[in-house]
Amino acid sequence: MNKVWIATEQAEGLPACVLVPTVTRAKELIQAPSSRLTDAGQLRRVVDLPNDFSRFSMQDRKRIETFMAWAQSQGAKDSYIAAHRRPWWRVNLRTPAPILMTYMARRAPAFVRNACGARILNIAHGLYPLIPLSESDLMLIIRWLNANVRLGGGRTYAGGLTKFEPGEVMRLPNPTP
Repeated sequence: MNKVWIATEQAEGLPACVLVPTVTRAKELIQAPSSRLTDAGQLRRVVDLPNDFSRFSMQDRKRIETFMAWAQSQGAKDSYIAAHRRPWWRVNLRTPAPILMTYMARRAPAFVRNACGARILNIAHGLYPLIPLSESDLMLIIRWLNANVRLGGGRTYAGGLTKFEPGEVMRLPNPTP
């Protein structure tokens, strides 16, 4: 229910720590200058509430409860994904990935360095290298992926839309740093 969890005027007054800068559109990656996402200030915020509200002041808790009542009125508690969350309001955005990748388009995927530590919704994949890499190695890998990954690595659907599922991403060739 992105209409609930991507912050709008309904989220005004929530504590800043629950409003997380997040990539919510593939074009934010496709248009990233020099394949680097550097400014989280330009991104929309996602409401990512914790399991427990005891660390918040009474005023903040009241604001969170007001937001949650509105979210419930929008059907957020009854959505498929919320029904499988514990608790239902916990979006639980993952740790920022060093490399972000678009995965569905009529073009080759865009690989971008997540230099600002943005989180992602289900519009992108996060790539987490298994070994520590320097900034220059990360950028070399990103440039190589952007130059060498083609549409043929994904699944093409009617109308030419190509999607890269996680298993297909794992089979992409990788350069040696």
